[in-house]
Amino acid sequence: MKLSACLIVKNEEAMLAKTLPSLHKYVDEIILVDTGSTDQTIKIAEQYNAKIYHFKWVNDFAAARNESLKYATGNWILWIDADEYLPAEELQKLRDHLSQANGQVYKLSLFESKLGTCEKKQGYAREKVFRNGLGYYFLRPINEQLADKCGKLVQGELLPVAIYHWGKDLGEARMKEKRAKYVELYTKAISENPRDPYFYFLLGNRVEELSGLAEALPHYVKAYELGCQTTIGIRALTKQAEILFKLKRLPEALITAQQLIALDSQNISARNVLASICLVTGQLDEAIKLSTEALAIKASENNVDLVTTKALPNFLLGRAYELKGEKTQAAEHYKLYHEVVGQ
Repeated sequence: MKLSACLIVKNEEAMLAKTLPSLHKYVDEIILVDTGSTDQTIKIAEQYNAKIYHFKWVNDFAAARNESLKYATGNWILWIDADEYLPAEELQKLRDHLSQANGQVYKLSLFESKLGTCEKKQGYAREKVFRNGLGYYFLRPINEQLADKCGKLVQGELLPVAIYHWGKDLGEARMKEKRAKYVELYTKAISENPRDPYFYFLLGNRVEELSGLAEALPHYVKAYELGCQTTIGIRALTKQAEILFKLKRLPEALITAQQLIALDSQNISARNVLASICLVTGQLDEAIKLSTEALAIKASENNVDLVTTKALPNFLLGRAYELKGEKTQAAEHYKLYHEVVGQ
C-alpha cells in the first residue's frame, strides 16, 4: 500500500515547519503544488523530500487541488492543507486501516484546535482519503468537494482518524483579513452560482465571524430556501435557530427549532435551542426532558462536535437542576460539561 499526501500551498513556511515533520514519516510521497509562494515554503518542503510543482493561481481551489492529483503515484490519496496536522499515532492508524480497506472513499474527523494542540472538542467529518486512479476529482472553486468521474459528490465511511486544524488560530488581525478574503470569494461564487445553497451557507459562516449574528442570518435563510431538506439546508436551518435564540428572538427561535425537529427528528442542536428557551421562560422540567433527549441521541458520524452533542446538553441540565435547587445533580452535569470544554 502506497499513500500519497497532496497539498496546495502559498506562503505557508510557518505551518509547514510544524505539520510536515510527522507527515513525511508516514506517507510514501508528498505532492506539493505551490501557487506563488514568496517566503521559505519551497525550501522547507524540500527538507521533507516533497515533490514540488508550480501552478498559476486562477482563483479556483478545485483547479489547484486537481493539479496536485495529476502527480500522485500512490494507491491512496490523502488531500490535506498546510494547517492540518496529523500526529504520528493518527497517521499510523490511517495506514493500518487503508492497508486492509475495501472501500474507495473515507471520511476523517477534523477538529478545530489551538495552534500546536490536539483538542477533540469541535469538529466535523469530511472525505479526505480516496483511491487513486478511479477518476475522483474536485468541484467548486472554493471549499472544494470531492466528486466521482460522473461529477456526483461522493460520501465515504468514517474512519477513526483525527486531523487537527490550526487554521483558525492565526491571531486576530490575520484572521480578520482571512475572513474578509473569504467573504469576497464566496460573494463571487454566489454571483456565478446563484442557486447553490452551499455558498450561501459558507458566506453566512464567514459573515458571522466577521460582522455578527444579525448580518449572517439572511445568508442562512437563503441557504435553507435553496437547500430545503438537503443536508446543507438542515445545517442552515440549525444556524438560524441558534442565531435567533442568541438575538433573543425567542418566538422565532422556537418555531425554527420545532421546524428543524420536524425535518430531522434526531437533531441535537434543535433540542439545545428548545431547552435554552425553556430555561429562559422558566420551564425547567421541559428543559431537563429536552436536554436528556439530546444526550440520548447518537450523533451522526458527520457530527464530531462534542460541544454541541455533549457539553451543551450537560450545561443546560446543570443549569436547570441548579435553578430547581437540586445541587448534587447540577454538580454532576457541570462536571461532565467541564470534562469536554476543559475549563
